[in-house]
Amino acid sequence: MVELQKKIEALLFATDQPIGVKEISSILMENEETVRKDLRRLMKDYSTRDTSLCIISTGKKYRMSLKSEYEGIAMPVAKMEMTPLQLKALTAIYNSGRALRGSIRDRVGDKTDDVIGELRKSGFIKSEKYRNTEMYTLTRKFYTYFNVNHKKLKEEFNKVQDGKTDES
Repeated sequence: MVELQKKIEALLFATDQPIGVKEISSILMENEETVRKDLRRLMKDYSTRDTSLCIISTGKKYRMSLKSEYEGIAMPVAKMEMTPLQLKALTAIYNSGRALRGSIRDRVGDKTDDVIGELRKSGFIKSEKYRNTEMYTLTRKFYTYFNVNHKKLKEEFNKVQDGKTDES
């Protein structure tokens, strides 16, 4: 493996957020096109290797991840980055597309203010004034972090709404 590929691999391993070619080239003080080519080679290498790891792209950013068939094995020992209440709030917003403060309070309970504050501070949700309450929506960071393709999700949702599923 080329030295630059090893450096890229180290960055992808160390970061908890997806990282772009521009950021990688800046950190490594390398040409963007060279980084892009070596990143592609590294991704190809990982796709052919017999390993539990892979490099995935989320938009124009990349991160190292476990192949899906190994996620269940690693989950019991993985560090929980969000509290169950935060996940519960995100799930409520995700399922409704937009959630009013009251519906989050019904799900989360007394700690709603703390949970919403943390999610807002971490950039997973945004809020806007809606009548005499607040409405919460998910941000791009949520979709990137959880590796959810917003456009595909919307298309699937529309298919279900129209009664056009793969099972029909």
